[in-house]
Order: sequence, then structure tokens, then C-alpha cells
Amino acid sequence: MVMSYKAGPELGAIEVYTTENKGHPVEFWAERCVDKIIYVSADTPEQVQVQVKQFRDNIKKVIEEYMQNAIKSDRITLNNKLQELGFNEVAEIIRKN
Repeated sequence: MVMSYKAGPELGAIEVYTTENKGHPVEFWAERCVDKIIYVSADTPEQVQVQVKQFRDNIKKVIEEYMQNAIKSDRITLNNKLQELGFNEVAEIIRKN
């Protein structure tokens, strides 16, 4: 009888996405998020796949909206802190973007 045990973490698939001189947009992160939350097998009946796709699209829109709100909220906090420290010009740049 042979027994084996694999210890340690498993890595899984590694994906790399790059940009040039900027970060990834909200839509990119929402897509990655939905990919982790919702998956439908290719073996799934077509009717169910259509429903899952519609559900997935709706969830992605909700995630995008809340991510945009989080970004706005963080920028307000950063803007206020910069103004408080006397960096009004930098605060104005952040507020406009």
C-alpha cells in the first residue's frame, strides 16, 4: 500500500496584466472580481448559461458602482487631509481627477 501527502500551499494559475503609466480601471478589477465569484461550467445547459451570464453582468455593474464610490470617498479623504496639511495645489489636482 502506498500513501502520499502533499504539504504546503498550492499556487494555481498565475495571470499577469500590465498597463503603461497608469493603474487598471474599475472595469478591469470588477471583471477580475466577478471571475472569482461566478463560474459556470461549459457542461451547463445553455438556458442556465444565459441566465448566469445575465446575473454575472448585473453583479459586475454593482461591483463597478461600489468601487467607483469607494474611490470617490477615498479621494475626498485624501483631498481633505492634503488641504489640512496645507498642500492645497496637490489637493486640487486630486479633487479634479
